[in-house]
Amino acid sequence: MQKRSFLVLVGATIVLVAAALFAVLSGERAASPAARDERVFPDLANRLGNLAWMRLSHGATRIDFAAIGGSWVLIEKGNYPAASGKMRRLLLGLGGLALVEPKTARPELLGRLDLDDPSNGKSTLITLRDPTGNNVAELIVGKRRPDRFGGGNDGVYVRRPGQDRAWLARGTLDLADDLTGWLDRRILDIAPSRIAAVTLSGGDGAALVLRRDAPGGRFAVADPPEDTSFKPDPALAEAAGALAGLDLDDVKPEADLTIPESGAATAEYATFDGLTIRLRLLTHGSADWVAIAASGSGAAESDAKAINDRVARWSYAIPAARAKLLRTRLADLVEPAKGS
Repeated sequence: MQKRSFLVLVGATIVLVAAALFAVLSGERAASPAARDERVFPDLANRLGNLAWMRLSHGATRIDFAAIGGSWVLIEKGNYPAASGKMRRLLLGLGGLALVEPKTARPELLGRLDLDDPSNGKSTLITLRDPTGNNVAELIVGKRRPDRFGGGNDGVYVRRPGQDRAWLARGTLDLADDLTGWLDRRILDIAPSRIAAVTLSGGDGAALVLRRDAPGGRFAVADPPEDTSFKPDPALAEAAGALAGLDLDDVKPEADLTIPESGAATAEYATFDGLTIRLRLLTHGSADWVAIAASGSGAAESDAKAINDRVARWSYAIPAARAKLLRTRLADLVEPAKGS
């Protein structure tokens, strides 16, 4: 009899605990139902073109953006362009965010939804201001709930600063945790098929020149040493692809990290249509950095100007694999002797 009473007591305790958790995490119904399914920021969609500044605060991280000339830039990166598509999705997502279901209003439970104090590093505080410095929108964002409402409709937990009431909102907010996640990472995208010649020079001045006569042709080493056997054609062509989809790992204003004109390794690419791109390389810290300049003739003149307008003031950290291609030496292309 005592055992049966104990089991009944345990069962009742489990039911009460489950009910309490349900009340906490699936909504405290004392919240006003009139607020549900309303836009978090009803007027924001109409004010996106008049924003001047945004900050994302997450733990010790502060990421500041400014709207300059109709484009968003990262202030901490010397006003380098932000990823326009990502910025647009975030701002449109904020404008379309709708409150669906009230959640806990107990401060000690907000951490379960990643909605505690943003300085603790779980939640993210988003602040938007207009050109006069006035706040347009401010919101604390917590855990995401992918496909919470079905049909690809995501959910996210949010609350307003100064309020303890948490809400499940309908919408998608993609928030990168680091600065580089917000940068426009693409530097160059020169298809290998355009490349006619590649000249790679080490800091010692020794140069490797690879050329071909027509698009789709085979690259050959210019003025090769006698009796030298080279690796197969794909190995000779590999360096020509170094500028295809070249993305940055980091970026600094050229004034903060200057790569010298002399003494640095260089890589020069000439295309069949008259475009020339020259890169200077420097190892700084644990990263490989490049400075880029372009020139062009004929139809490629406008291409060169567009590239220079984008890259001229910057030094870029690039992936190690790309830097290795830009530093290819003659010895890297020589076929090892059999038996060695």
